[in-house]
Parts: sequence; structure tokens; C-alpha cells
Amino acid sequence: MPTQAVTGAATARTPEAAASDFLHSLSKPAHILVAISGGSDSTGLLIALAEQLKSSPHSAITLAAATIDHGLRAGSTDEALEVAALCALHGIPHFVRRWEGEKPKSGIMAAAREARYGLLADLASEISADVIVTAHTLDDQRETMAMRAARRGEGGDGMGTGIADAVLFDRRIWIARPFLACRRMDIRAYLERHGVSWLDDPSNEDSRFERVRTRMRLAREPAPALFVDGGANRAALSAKAASWLDDYAAIHANALCVIDRAAFSSDETVVVYSLSYLAAAFGGKAYGPGRGQMERILDFVTTGSPGRRTAGGVVFDLRRDALYLMRESRNIEPLTLMPGARAIWDGRFEVVNPGRAPVHVQAAGAEGAAFLPPDLPRGAAQRARAAMPLIEADKANMAADVTISPYLAPFDRFLTRFDLTFADRLSVAFGREAYRRLPLSVI
Repeated sequence: MPTQAVTGAATARTPEAAASDFLHSLSKPAHILVAISGGSDSTGLLIALAEQLKSSPHSAITLAAATIDHGLRAGSTDEALEVAALCALHGIPHFVRRWEGEKPKSGIMAAAREARYGLLADLASEISADVIVTAHTLDDQRETMAMRAARRGEGGDGMGTGIADAVLFDRRIWIARPFLACRRMDIRAYLERHGVSWLDDPSNEDSRFERVRTRMRLAREPAPALFVDGGANRAALSAKAASWLDDYAAIHANALCVIDRAAFSSDETVVVYSLSYLAAAFGGKAYGPGRGQMERILDFVTTGSPGRRTAGGVVFDLRRDALYLMRESRNIEPLTLMPGARAIWDGRFEVVNPGRAPVHVQAAGAEGAAFLPPDLPRGAAQRARAAMPLIEADKANMAADVTISPYLAPFDRFLTRFDLTFADRLSVAFGREAYRRLPLSVI
């Protein structure tokens, strides 16, 4: 993918150029699954990819399309049929998947996003697709940057990573965004030149949603002369943090992280990045402690005085030789897992029960028996063991069937390619395989 998709673009790219570059960057052979709602952005992406394949045939690349019917408003089923007709006209296989079940009362947009990606990933597995593509645009990027800047209390032009050009979902499949440097107005002009219409989603005008309110505000402001999202810097930081992890940190029994004191004389940005993600992993959270908490933790570890602090459910135990990180042994909810079920316990472990009886997972407490090196501080080792999972079954000897593996909450569901290098090192440090390679030659 072009550099502009990561670091920003002084000049927006055309849909034709973005589609062409994406196809050339793909590792071949490739089966692409295009997520299409029927709106201008996703319709433009599908048509641009299809037209590029016609004008410059790539025999090793095939297209399929999918529409996710969220069932949230009247007319969504008919819209999916219209998309199916468009795909049939262009000879592109099309699939519809519906988000079934009860919908949440709050956080509907986030829940819909989770459901959408889950359904797309399941379909990709069914049809052996190598990559999913979505039609996020430069307009979406600007909105995202403005929202994140507002949450940080900065102006609308605050710096940040923004939307990544590629994200690994659920450790299963990469989702790429070829149009991230394209403007919506250019995509619509492209469709008009090709005589292709699109559908307008009324939720895009619903001011109850933060993104819609941000879009309306930005429409009244001049677009910035230069758009920069910091993704390249983030990727470089990830690489430096991976080396920092190799040099200074050791993880024992997936329960305790030991960080050499010398680590804290490193670049502060690298230290904060690394500690934040380690805290997220050991705390079972998708995100590390907030900026204020991390500043307090950094002050604590750099003063040199032994002691303990807690942030994000993680104990930071500073000793003369090292900093010890472990899950706080409080507020750990038990879990009952039915036969054949899989679940995430405490955001830190994936538990699978292939047996014939329910199993119960809880914090081990005083019964913790995780093996830790004998030279570790006794108090730190005891706290780490106490927060590890203990399995109990309804029937004797049934717990032996249960499998438990580490789950890295900040990366295992959504992993941006910005953070891939550090995530790979951390995954291996937890005894797991590195993450799936991105199917693009740019990496």
C-alpha cells in the first residue's frame, strides 16, 4: 500500500490509483473479500478494484463481495438485494450475512462493528479469502483524528495514529483499507463517471452519533493543507519497543513480568509504550492505563524508591533489582464454561472446554501453583500465582480436557500493523506463535 495511507497525504489519491497500487502490493495468489454496504465509499472500492482487474488482468487475483445486514432499520434487507444486483451485473460473487440476536441498548455502533467484522471473518474463512478490504476514506481519517484529539483535550488538528491502513482481526485475517488516502468527493465523482449509483444510509445524518456530529462540524471548517496521522512514527516506535522487550524484560509462566532497572534509562517514549502494553496484557484490557496513570507510574519507577503501585488492575512492584508486573488478585470474576464452549477469562486466558461437563474458572488465590523460578521475590511470586486460573469441574477428572492459553487483550482482537513488531515479540514471550503475516508486499 502507498506510504500516504499510513503517514498522510498532502494530495489525495484517486480511486483508480489507490486500487491499482493495492492490487500490485498484494501477495499472489489472492482472493479479496470486499465489504460493501451500498454506500458511495464501498461501492466505489468494489468498482475500482473490478475495473482495475479488467484493464490490467491479474489472473492470480479474484474478487468476492459481502454485505452485512445489521437489521437495525427498515429497508436494510432491500438494500442488500440492490448490492447483490450490482455485483451480479459485474460478475462478482456476493454474499449476505445478517447480524442476528438481541441488540444492545447502548454502545450499538461498537457492537455492530464487532458483529460486522466477526461475520466478515467467518465468511472469509468459508470462501478461503486471503484479505478483507473496507472502504475507509481520508474523510473518515480526518473525523477519527478530530475525535481522538478532542478526547485528549487538544484541537482538531492534534497528532495521533488515526485509522490504520491494515488491521489483523481476531488473529485470523487482515483487513486492509486501500482508500484511506482517497476523498469521498473523488470517489463519488469516479462513480458518476462510470454511471454507477449508490445508497445513502440515513444513520449518516443522525446527530446522536459522535462521528456524525464531528462530520458536521468539520464540514464547516477548511480542510487542513497537510494531513499527517503519525502511523510511520508509530511503526518505528513499535520496533524500538520490541528491542526494548528483548533486552530488558522476561515473562515467567504467563503470570509475572520482570523488567530490569536499566530499562528505565531508555527513551521515555519507548518505556511508556512498552509499559502501557505490558500493563494492558497483564491486566486483561484492550488498552493500557490512561495518560495520567502512566505518568504517575513512570514517575514511580524512575524515582528508584522500592514500593508498589496499582494501575489498570496490574501491580507494579518495584524492587532494587527490577520492576515486577503481575495481575492484581482482586476483582477477578469467575467463569462457568459449558461443554463445547470457548471463552476469555479475565481478559487474559482463552479457555476451551471440549469435555462433557461444565467447568468453573476462578482465580487460584492461595491454591496457585504456577511454576516460577525460585530466585524471584516470594511476595511477587505469590501475588502472581494467586491471579492465575484455577479450573474446577462438576465431575471428577473432567477438568483434564480443558485447554488454557494466553490471550493478549490489546492485540488478539484488533491489531494494527503499526504495532505488529512489538505484538509479535510479546506473543512469542508469552509462548505463542507470532501473528499472521500481512498479505501485502509493503511490509
